[in-house]
Amino acid sequence: MKKRVLLFGIGVFRCLYGALYAALKCLPLQNKVVMMSRQSDEVRPDFTQIADALSDSGCRASVVFLCRTLKTGSIRELLSYGVHLLRCAYHLATSRVCVVDGYEIPVSMLHHRKALFVVQVWHSLGAVKKFGLQSLSKSAGRDEDIAEKMSMHKNYDCVLAASRRTAEIYAEAFGVKREQVLVLGTPRIDAILRLNPAKCRERLLKKYPELRGKRIVLHVPTFRRGTLPETAPLASAAKAAGFGLITRLHPLDLEKSENRDGLLACEDLGTFTLMAAADDIVTDYSAISIEASLLDKRLWFFVPDIEEYDFSQGLNLNPLREMPGCSFRDVSSLIAAMQSDTYDAKALRAFRDTLVETQDTHCAERIAALIREHCAEDAT
Repeated sequence: MKKRVLLFGIGVFRCLYGALYAALKCLPLQNKVVMMSRQSDEVRPDFTQIADALSDSGCRASVVFLCRTLKTGSIRELLSYGVHLLRCAYHLATSRVCVVDGYEIPVSMLHHRKALFVVQVWHSLGAVKKFGLQSLSKSAGRDEDIAEKMSMHKNYDCVLAASRRTAEIYAEAFGVKREQVLVLGTPRIDAILRLNPAKCRERLLKKYPELRGKRIVLHVPTFRRGTLPETAPLASAAKAAGFGLITRLHPLDLEKSENRDGLLACEDLGTFTLMAAADDIVTDYSAISIEASLLDKRLWFFVPDIEEYDFSQGLNLNPLREMPGCSFRDVSSLIAAMQSDTYDAKALRAFRDTLVETQDTHCAERIAALIREHCAEDAT
């Protein structure tokens, strides 16, 4: 019954929202690029890089950022987000290009002018776990009926990827044709390759001097809908081994996690900075593994629940097969491997080269060139 009421409510909303949008489309087009995200209330770094590249290329289109998370804690928050959706509708109705880094209600649910070109720049460098349309049939995925009613991941003209292998995954996850996925790279590749690991490490040690003289390990568990990641086993084992462990939880997990078990989170430093500063990076099914591979860091997979996770969420990449010498089910074997001087660097390079073909600092430039093709440079 609750689901039927929700589906009815979504139907009413899309009718009203669609009618308003139809009226807004009567407004004249502007030479404008709008960038939307639900990942943060701050302007996303990927968006800033693209905007800078557009400016550097001489593009005269104006750029509008609409970044807002959806918080459901109060009526006031919902009303505020409603105002945000009205702003999104206006800018979509009057823009020539829209860039998104995730699912956006106005982009996927509304019927747009043919002149609008929508680019999906996903908010991670790849997808170890299944997501989007790939995971609808999985218990940890979105409800299929609700996803259909919300038009999940509809209306993308192109999707950007960093490799042909990732392009195949994205075509499934976003429900687009393979030729719509362009291997141009993403701005975060530029940002990662421009990092100075020595300076990042000194920044970290200046703020957290207790880490000096220790092997610094960054643990980045993936977000799990409905449950928090289990951090205690690795935290306990790393402490016993004398490692300096930093645990970087997903922002949504940080909101839910009241007891951090004394974990060092270093929330005042960015994930990329921590990644560059660390000696080792441990994850399970997070795309941080792909990003870390660009820095030639010792990358480890700790996957004690891999069968369960594959059943409930699904995997595009199985760490036990991709990097068997660097993937472990039990924490004691992981710690022992990390204490060893040996590491399978060849497997790491193969992992990186398969998933990131655009290993240069010109990804944002290529994306800007694509966007300019759909801007009216002579528009007023």
